[in-house]
Amino acid sequence: MPRLSLVAHQIVCIAALALFLAACGAPGAAPEAISSATTPPPMLPTPATPTPASPRAVSFAAADGAQLIGTLYGAGATAVVLSNMGDNDLAPWEAFAPRLADRGYLVLTYKYRYPTNSSRFDSGMANHTLDDLRAAIAFVRGAGAQRLVLLGASLGGMATAKAAADEKPVAMIIMAAPVDLAAYDYRVAPNELQSIAAPKLFIASEGDRTVPFADTKRMFELASDPKELHSYPGSAHGLQLFKTEHGDDLTQRLVAFITANAPAT
Repeated sequence: MPRLSLVAHQIVCIAALALFLAACGAPGAAPEAISSATTPPPMLPTPATPTPASPRAVSFAAADGAQLIGTLYGAGATAVVLSNMGDNDLAPWEAFAPRLADRGYLVLTYKYRYPTNSSRFDSGMANHTLDDLRAAIAFVRGAGAQRLVLLGASLGGMATAKAAADEKPVAMIIMAAPVDLAAYDYRVAPNELQSIAAPKLFIASEGDRTVPFADTKRMFELASDPKELHSYPGSAHGLQLFKTEHGDDLTQRLVAFITANAPAT
């Protein structure tokens, strides 16, 4: 009896081994599907290395200590500083700035010291836009820029013209900007416009209801040569043109003017 038990025990062990080998896949047997529990985790994509055009947040101070923030795109010895309209909104530049960065420019968008879409506006806020633009210019020069292009719209266009008189950009673009905001004691003097030797491009909508086309044309007329004026149909004000059917043409026109008069190096 003990011997029979031993034989039975051996038979059971052999049967168990056979079942184990079959489960593992004996030679010649069709392979079994691997269970999800033993499937290696999927390879996660390697984070993309930031390209020169990738936006990065920056901060800097104005001469009086006011802290300013902005977004820097690209790299290069030629910097383009983009100045906001009176609403102080950076969003309209977000699609345009990378187009320049991709062409080898260092591009800065920045916010004036007052809030976006502020319900309050006074002469101090208007006049500080020039201080804030000067701080932005100092920042890009500190980042290695050797040449400067200034582009501003509406209130930013006024600050651009005033800063250009002293900062000596190699090219300047002004969109939908008046010479005078008498209600806020802020104006661009004729001698400031006359002192800008760089090529200048002025752009506005013919039916602009915020800054009449005649006001932008007046700034164009006061400016020294070389200069050019271009108008678009419709009533879109300043950077609002990017959202109209003229947006692509505007982008191409701005890029063409900058690359022709201030080649990236």
